Amino acid sequence: MKVLKNYCILPLFGRINDFLCFVKLEQMSKTIIERMCSIAEKMRPEDEKSGMPISNIKKAAADIRALSRTLEMSPVQVVILTAIVQKAARYSVCVNDLAQELGLEYLRFLTYNKETEGLRKRGYIRINNDGDIVMPKSVLTCLKENTPVKPILMTGLDADELLSRIKRALTIREENQCTTQELLDEVNLLMELNPDNSVSRSIRKIQKDIPRIEEIVLYGLIYRYYFEDDDMVDWHDMSDYLDEEDLDQLKSMYKREFLSLQLNDIIEYTGRDGLIEKDYFRLKTEVKEEIFADTGGLWIEEQKISASRKLLASEIMPKILFYNDTEGRQVSQLKKLMSKRNFNEIRERMKNMGLRTGFTCLFYGGPGTGKTETAYQVARESGRDLFIVDVSKVKSCWVGESEKNIKGVFDKYRQTVNAGGEVPILLFNEADAIFGIRQEGVERAVDKMENSIQNIILQEMEDLEGILIATTNLTANLDKAFERRFLYKIKFEKPSQEAKKQIWKAMMPELSEADARYLASKFEFSGAQIENIVRKKTIQSILYGSEPSREELLGYCCEEERGAGTQRTRIGF
Repeated sequence: MKVLKNYCILPLFGRINDFLCFVKLEQMSKTIIERMCSIAEKMRPEDEKSGMPISNIKKAAADIRALSRTLEMSPVQVVILTAIVQKAARYSVCVNDLAQELGLEYLRFLTYNKETEGLRKRGYIRINNDGDIVMPKSVLTCLKENTPVKPILMTGLDADELLSRIKRALTIREENQCTTQELLDEVNLLMELNPDNSVSRSIRKIQKDIPRIEEIVLYGLIYRYYFEDDDMVDWHDMSDYLDEEDLDQLKSMYKREFLSLQLNDIIEYTGRDGLIEKDYFRLKTEVKEEIFADTGGLWIEEQKISASRKLLASEIMPKILFYNDTEGRQVSQLKKLMSKRNFNEIRERMKNMGLRTGFTCLFYGGPGTGKTETAYQVARESGRDLFIVDVSKVKSCWVGESEKNIKGVFDKYRQTVNAGGEVPILLFNEADAIFGIRQEGVERAVDKMENSIQNIILQEMEDLEGILIATTNLTANLDKAFERRFLYKIKFEKPSQEAKKQIWKAMMPELSEADARYLASKFEFSGAQIENIVRKKTIQSILYGSEPSREELLGYCCEEERGAGTQRTRIGF
């Protein structure tokens, strides 16, 4: 009997097990959204207006328990989340409407604040500035794809990941899905949990000197620079992140230059085309350098020296230059000094002797005599990049800004030199405007500014550890103090007749020796003027498919002379 009993019971257990497996399979086959539909339907009262009473929870117990396990939340949270999804077709859900959906009075719903706050902390919902509940699109997507919302990673973030999280927090604030204080709380928590990168270190240092509300401005500037390539921001750009009252207060303080961000040299005025406009501001370069040190540094444009452009040695086209004997010897000596083989050795020996190791050179002479091109070719042949100072961008209409600009030029150049590698050349082209004679007893602000710029340059030339070349046409306007600080002074004369002949032959190889000699003897041209004539000749040959005649070439020469203010009687070969 015992054997028979066991024999009879085994099939029964098999059938029960099959049934349980079927039930389990059926439960697993239902998606998250399907279970939410089932919960909503089972809990829907006969009177639709009375909402989905939370007290009716037993009717949907199986689906609620299943979702509770899947989503790892309490049964009450499942019900509240279901009601929110039910209302998610709207941009946001008023708390009172949500209470009605759950069949609760508003006050009674507030007793479930702990559960609601738990959903918010896990990222399932957000509370906007009006106190309404918002279902993030990303959450709804996860639920539709039958996957729980993944916990938001808070630790182990590098600088780029941390910046992305700041962007996310600002975007949420921009969409009015959180308050300003919640934004600050989240970002500051991220800083605390991820202290070991340049973004956290820099921001936490700045936070010590600014009030909490100004942190929003700091984050906005970081975001717009890093993600929007925008380094010219106004207060309209900040309006998405600040309440209207806070925005008005900060704007007022900014106009009076009372912002802590201003007082602590975190931000500065900026503008376009070298003109500073007080309506626009940005993070100072040195602040950005600290913040973005672990992200690859600043934009390529900002790696150039302020108020200057960078020209790589490899980008300079080779060009044959012809000099008179004296300037040729001087240029040759300078090139020998700048060569990689000699430069470092000379600097080291001068340093050991207690001498200054900076090299300052003045190229002076008439226009078109090859001063600038010589600087370019010295840089190319010695493998040194050129930092070409834009004098127009140095000078600003704002008091004190010009001095900051010229100081920034030398500060950035010094950083480049200290970084190692081949020492670059700092080129002040057409330097008359800022190397002029200093004035005494000045009263006008513009004159005081000129003197301040010159004093800064004089001191920087004293302390220079690199290479500075200045070119000028007007040596009579050069201050004596500047003259004394130039180690090398090379005067560029108009080319001699022999040099002019070589220039003509180099630029027009088809010329005979006799024709080149004739042109050199009859026209007092600089190398730049000869190049102008050759360019006109080339343009004609391209346009008309033929080389200009000798008469036409002489015509170009006469035009160039008239352009230079010289009249000549008609001549011919």
